[in-house]
Amino acid sequence: MKLAVVGSRTLTVVHLERFLPEGVTEIVSGGALGIDRCAAAYAAAHGLPITEFLPDYRRFGRGAPLKRNEEIVAYADAVLVFWDKLSRGTAFVIDACKKAQKPVYLVTADMLKETDTT
Repeated sequence: MKLAVVGSRTLTVVHLERFLPEGVTEIVSGGALGIDRCAAAYAAAHGLPITEFLPDYRRFGRGAPLKRNEEIVAYADAVLVFWDKLSRGTAFVIDACKKAQKPVYLVTADMLKETDTT
């Protein structure tokens, strides 16, 4: 399964494996700070392929990050979202998943333990 791992830039997760569903064969990321970097590091450490969708500012201007998020949701089979309940970009991904009827696994900041983030 191609799993997108996205989330708020203010969050980091050390033990990503605790939140992954079974059957992950590829990690999909947006290449940003925070959770995206954690996902890339996990993929590298565990020999999983990673596909990164970077925002194309030349083509989409200020809307590039949201367009990138739409591309991530379209490409992935499911999406694991880490949300601080503040990030509008992450909220956009959650809504995009619902519209696309993609499975979404939501982890909010208050669900994380200290051992998950340090």
